[in-house]
Amino acid sequence: MRTGVLAIVLLSLTSGCTHLSLRDNTAQTATTLTDINYRMVLDNVALFSANPAAIPSFAVVNAGTVTVSDQKTGSLNPAYAPTLRLVDQAGGSGPIVSVLFGTNGQRLVSENWSLVPVADPDNMRRLRCALQYIVLGENIPDCGRCSEELKEFFLVDDLAPLLPRGWYHVGRRKDVPREACYVGHYHDTYVWVDATGLDALSRVTMSALDLATGELQRPQKTIVKTYKGDPKTGTLESTQVTSTEVDYDALDRARRSGSKPDRERVTDDPNKGNRGLFFVPRQ
Repeated sequence: MRTGVLAIVLLSLTSGCTHLSLRDNTAQTATTLTDINYRMVLDNVALFSANPAAIPSFAVVNAGTVTVSDQKTGSLNPAYAPTLRLVDQAGGSGPIVSVLFGTNGQRLVSENWSLVPVADPDNMRRLRCALQYIVLGENIPDCGRCSEELKEFFLVDDLAPLLPRGWYHVGRRKDVPREACYVGHYHDTYVWVDATGLDALSRVTMSALDLATGELQRPQKTIVKTYKGDPKTGTLESTQVTSTEVDYDALDRARRSGSKPDRERVTDDPNKGNRGLFFVPRQ
């Protein structure tokens, strides 16, 4: 009897732990986002180390879900089965009572990320230029003003702080040391980074996300031109023509100051409102 009561009490106590599991699983799921981004960068560096003329493969995490659902049931079925005579029961023996206890618990945990592959040709071309710069340095083949376009995108004169070089190691699988922090590969080409290269890997990863999601943004200015009427041609009314041009003065000021304007981001389908990491509580 005591065992059955204890089981039911424990079952009722565990019913309040769902939100704790949701909290822990959500935090652990969020930490995988850094690992995913690091791995994609290293896999692409390995790809371009093996073939600098390749096309990058990159995706952006745009949404995720963490679901924890607990289902618990308990049962208590006593059965009265007198087998003794009344006189024996009155003597203190008492009837025989059988009690059947039943408990059942189930926890379902679901964690997932949704990815949007980079398919925009402009973003893919800039990513390709950035990876070629990391692998080849200034020996980038002419792919349409690679270095100039990257500097224009980041509004900098020096790409080294955003796209550092020499922070990773290249080899075969047998060459990867156990102390490697992160490892990526493309077929038989492996790329890894140790503790000294983590800062550079982080900077490259953030630059890659910027290139994958950001649109090239140049300061714009509006030009209004007024054309007066000419009686000789029979045009008596003045005409105004409005056009938009790149504000190169503002672009130079932004480059010198180091401040970059906010970019318009494209990370998912604008018709869908599925952004961020969503928590789904217990049912």
